[in-house]
Amino acid sequence: MAAFLALPRHRPPRTATKIVTAIPTVQLHATASEFAALQWDRLIDADSGIYSRYRWIRAMEMTYGPQPVLAARAGCLTGVLPTWTSQSHDASGLFAPSAMTHGLIDIPGRQVLWLGTRRSTAATIACSPGPLRPQTLTALLDQARRTAADRHLACAVWPYLSGEQALEAAACHPLAQAVLHTADTWIDVPPDGMTGMEAAARSKDRRTWRREREQFARFGSVEWTGLTPGTCSCIAPLLAATRDKYGAPGGADLMHRTLAAQHAAGVADRAVVALARRHGEDAVRAAAVFYHDGATLYGRYWGSDGTAPPYAYFEMTMYAAAQYASRHDVARLHLSVPATPAKLSRGARATPLALVYLPADPDASLDPEAVQRHNDRTARPWSSAPGSTSRSWAQWTSPPGA
Repeated sequence: MAAFLALPRHRPPRTATKIVTAIPTVQLHATASEFAALQWDRLIDADSGIYSRYRWIRAMEMTYGPQPVLAARAGCLTGVLPTWTSQSHDASGLFAPSAMTHGLIDIPGRQVLWLGTRRSTAATIACSPGPLRPQTLTALLDQARRTAADRHLACAVWPYLSGEQALEAAACHPLAQAVLHTADTWIDVPPDGMTGMEAAARSKDRRTWRREREQFARFGSVEWTGLTPGTCSCIAPLLAATRDKYGAPGGADLMHRTLAAQHAAGVADRAVVALARRHGEDAVRAAAVFYHDGATLYGRYWGSDGTAPPYAYFEMTMYAAAQYASRHDVARLHLSVPATPAKLSRGARATPLALVYLPADPDASLDPEAVQRHNDRTARPWSSAPGSTSRSWAQWTSPPGA
């Protein structure tokens, strides 16, 4: 009986499966009001910060006017990037590129296209996670640079990003450069508040904290309340006086408009206010305004008439705030950028804040070696400061001997 060889059946050659990925396109919108709140906020990580959320942006628009927004889409919305414009000089120094970078970015008399929330010192990337995130950032940054060039502005600057996010954004555009400019400050709040903080502190710091708290308690007390219309009327002059002192213009009228806008936009629902009075007095002598967002309490505004109890600033913005946070299951207290050394000696930790620089003219890029020297000089003092997170600063410094 003959044996038969089984021949293999013919199979068509295998072909690679095509994965079609849409390239994001970017459009400029005149105002954030053209978006839905849920559509916007889903682009932001739950722990990334209140100042980039839709309601905060809308409150700022109600105060200062529309804030044009670059929006990236690839079938659906994949990223948003608010913009605003100002002169390169700023009396407070908080939004002056030369002051922020110790002269590395030198554009006197020129206007800047700022990226992110207007006058926010805690920015975040608003892009959906996943494979399209790098392409979305590339498209948004490229359109920002083109917008600056079309308007004959010097550059686009995205300030006050976390060090990690600034490096992420800069890696997505060939002309973008990440420049370290300051430190952010946080307190990781123990469940038992100040008791836990004192237990972890150096004895010298612990004695300072207790002395300051005792001095404050001798003359005054703190009351916590919501950001009601009555509270707004009471605290607006205090907040305005302190802002004026440090170069932020606008006076009490601006603060009244700001707080009214927060009510209209719904931001006030997340606010809590600390009020200080001297013993035996009804008048409010100092106020601090905070905002809840996820597991973080953000300190935003502080004001005093100069007659507040001693050490009111530290008591209200740090000590009493940490106690409040612990009672309300808040894990972090965000202190932001002013008075950073004083905050570090009172239990805060320092993390990098950096900007992303995009020249309108491609030939106006910063010298990479000068950028590295600047980043190294800026990082080293913070990396050795009390409460610093050394690992977060290491990527900004040159290796020994480099």
